[in-house]
This record gives sequence, structure tokens and C-alpha cells, in this order.
Amino acid sequence: MTRPFTPLTAAILIALTPLSGVTFAQTTKTPASPTAPATPAATTAPVTIQSPIDWISYEDMTYTPVADEISRRLAAARTAFDAKDNKKAAAEMRAVADELKEQAARAAKADQARAKAERKLAQDASTRMELAAKKVTAAAAALESGKIKTQVDLDKAIDKAARADMEHRWLVTDVTIWYPVSEEPQRHFGSAIDAYAKKDYQAAATEIRKATSYVRLETGRATGEAKQALESSVAELDKLAASVEKGAVKEEKALGKAFTHANHALALAHRAKAAESWARKEYDKAGYELKAAAHGLESAAGWAGAEAKAGAAAAVADTKALGDKLASGATWAREEVAKGFESLGHAINALGQKIGSSKKAAPVNVGS
Repeated sequence: MTRPFTPLTAAILIALTPLSGVTFAQTTKTPASPTAPATPAATTAPVTIQSPIDWISYEDMTYTPVADEISRRLAAARTAFDAKDNKKAAAEMRAVADELKEQAARAAKADQARAKAERKLAQDASTRMELAAKKVTAAAAALESGKIKTQVDLDKAIDKAARADMEHRWLVTDVTIWYPVSEEPQRHFGSAIDAYAKKDYQAAATEIRKATSYVRLETGRATGEAKQALESSVAELDKLAASVEKGAVKEEKALGKAFTHANHALALAHRAKAAESWARKEYDKAGYELKAAAHGLESAAGWAGAEAKAGAAAAVADTKALGDKLASGATWAREEVAKGFESLGHAINALGQKIGSSKKAAPVNVGS
């Protein structure tokens, strides 16, 4: 049986203090402008792309990747339960609850510098994680007492609502958690197409559901139009997976259309998160978000056709290069960053217009 889960980074959009100077480097050295010290990178080693090694699957055909401490503990609990070690399973579940409580506390620390909407989002996430922690704790007690006898019983104890609440942990996840799996949706979309071509509809549906798990997690980090676009994509992908599994989807282009929408929504969301990180002067995080946004745009354009792919190519290449600079702490120019956000936004909006999406990338003020 396969298995997943993950934490979440709180979005804080604050006014950017005007800075002087033309070029900057995100390093621990003296910054170019004495009034505008660059924030050191949160991580010294580059964050690399990688796939999760396992999955958690539920009876309602929901999947979640094993990609963080919570999901690893959940996977361990299920493994122990399968081995009839209810005591260990209960201990792992309590560890899940403790981790959820810690993350809920972090999300609740919405300082007054945050925009009102961002404080509300963080507080809501905190409340939801606290509720999930209570259900997980109750499930642990039921495991220990022997009331849970099957995986179906375990899934019911941590119901779909609780799992949805747990996904809000993605809001406070670190870049080292979400970025390594940021390209996974596209990989699973490709595998779904391969399986569909072989008429292995069950395998195709599974791949779509696995891709959807990542889109669902990103929804927990998103706000505004990006969040709405991701939520729409989750609903579209869930419906598509069910139809594919029944053999009711007669043309491959129906899959490509849904995959285009999902990747476009991801590009929107990552660009928005890049803007939030930039506003907080977390330049390395902004770089990773831009790289993820570029990948989302590239993938969406690829599904939309050769013309769309060619039209997005320049923005994709420039955004990846800018993202690498910011993520690595290399020297960058403010005008270069402004141009990067603008060209990426134009490319995302142009593709959105082509595919019929009403959701748009907002302008970003990088300061002066």
C-alpha cells in the first residue's frame, strides 16, 4: 500500500521598504547598499528536485505523498497497524497530533505586520490543524484500545475532513519540503497519459490522483485567485480520474486540457508566493518560487500545444535564470527582478487567455 503528507509556509505580504542601489547579492557579505542589507539565504546547500519514496492511500481513493514528518509518521502508523502492533501505531499517531499542534501554533503567530487577509488565513489554518490533531489523538486512543480493527476503520477514524484540515500544514512548510516535489504533478500527468494510451485506465486514474494530491497541498498555501484556480483544478482532476477509471473518457485531449489548467494554476500560485517572499526580503525563497512558477508555465504550455509552448519559452527561460540567481544568492539587479515578474505574469496571463482561464497574475511592485 502506498502513502503521503507535508507541512506549510505562512504567507506574509508586507510593504517593501524602498531600497537604494542597483545590484544586490543574497549573501552574508556587506550588501551593496548600506540601507538595504540582503537577507542571508535560509539554506546553504541548493534545494534539489526529488520524488517521494512512498505514498499513503485511503479507501476513498485519496492519495498523499510521504514527504514530511507528519506524512512519515502516518505512514509508520499504518505500517505498524498492518503488522498488528497497535501500541506502536498509536504512538506514531500521537506524534502526528503533536506535530500538528506545533505547526498550528506556528501558524497562529500571525504578527501585526501581516496583511489582514494573511492573518486570517494563518489563523484559519491553525484552527483546522488543531481540529485535525484532536481527531488524530482520538484515533490513537481507539487504536490502543483495539476499537480500530481494519484499515477501513482507521481511514474512517481520520476522515476526509480531518485529512483536509491536515493539508493546511503545507501553509507553514519550509522550501526544503515543498520545492523538492514541485515537479511531481507534471511527472504523474505524463505517466497518466502513458497508461491511458495503453488502455490501462485504472493505472491512469491512479496517476491523476497522485498528481492531484500535490495540487491539493499547494491549495493550502495559496490565496486569492491562485487559490480559486487550484481549487477548481482539484475538482476537475477528481472528476477526470473517476471518469478515466470507468473508461468513460474517449479522447486523450480531455486529459491534456485538465493538466493544462492544473499547471497554469500552479504557475499562478508559485508566482504569487514569489511576490510574497520578495516582499519579506526572503530572496532565496522567492527564487525557488519563481523556478517552480516557470516549471508550471512550461508544463501548462506544453499541454496546450506547440504554439503555446513556443510563446512561453522566453519567459520560462528568463524566469528560471532569475530564480537560480535569487535562490543561490548571486548578484541581481532590481530592474532585472521587476522585468522578470512582469514577463512571467504576462506569459501566464497570455496562456490563461488561450485556455479560457479568468484567473490572472497580479502586478508586483519590487520597490525602487
